[in-house]
Amino acid sequence: MKLKNEILQIYNLDDNNKIEENMTIVTDIEQTLVDINKLKKVFSNAKKLVIEIISYNKDNQYFKLEIDPFGYINSKRRKKDGVTYFGFILDDRDNNNEVDFAINNNDNVSSEGEFNGRHFMIKFNPDDLNYYIKDLGKGFGTFIKILGWTEIKNNFLLNIGENYLIFSIGDDNDEENEFDDKNNEPLNIKIVSVNIQQKNIKILPSDCPIKIGRSEENNIFIDDDLLSRVHCTIDFNNNKWYIIDGNAKNGLKEDKEIKNSTNGSWIYAFEETPITDKLIFKANHNLFICNLV
Repeated sequence: MKLKNEILQIYNLDDNNKIEENMTIVTDIEQTLVDINKLKKVFSNAKKLVIEIISYNKDNQYFKLEIDPFGYINSKRRKKDGVTYFGFILDDRDNNNEVDFAINNNDNVSSEGEFNGRHFMIKFNPDDLNYYIKDLGKGFGTFIKILGWTEIKNNFLLNIGENYLIFSIGDDNDEENEFDDKNNEPLNIKIVSVNIQQKNIKILPSDCPIKIGRSEENNIFIDDDLLSRVHCTIDFNNNKWYIIDGNAKNGLKEDKEIKNSTNGSWIYAFEETPITDKLIFKANHNLFICNLV
């Protein structure tokens, strides 16, 4: 299922353009300028970002690249502006200084023209000395692996197995009767899958913790062999919704080791997300492991 086509259509199923607007912002972020003078001042205090890339093509290639505050050291773009662009290039002659590192594209050849260009970016922020990642709206999308309890926000898109879950918070059906008490704000989940028809689910804080997976004993059952029996858990605390990969038996109150899912739960990087040490993300059948050194 391709993010560029199917998922953007999914976002507009109910004539709700809020998410589509957020998606269009994605293509404008690369115009953000980084203060080069600030980069020079903080360079010596900043960590480097070493990324291991496992490409699941026929050769299962392995790459390793190093990014410093000015960008990818061996960039094809050769412009040290604090930003590193990853993407698919049909021909090196067509690069036109668009991409710093060309990633493999395992999609159908007929779609290569559509996928040509920048897929995601990594940008260094000299103000807080952090690296940030954001998808740029091409290809299958960039998804970050959930490694701990993560706050659910409006327009939050989750990929588990062959399923996409789109989240919104509050009563979408009746704007005049919105929940004044945030302790009772519902979480709306739209499930889109290759195996099932679109499913819409509304849950309340009192329903928590919510278990999602391929076991029919879960609160939300999804028939997908790529899912674990309990694939992820949702809970509510201090007026906020949270999700974690795996089975947290008692939700946020869990004090024992959580059993993670086999294939992971992945968040779409639709907004700038700080890169932490050991963060894992995927894009176009490539797995990326981040190391801050």
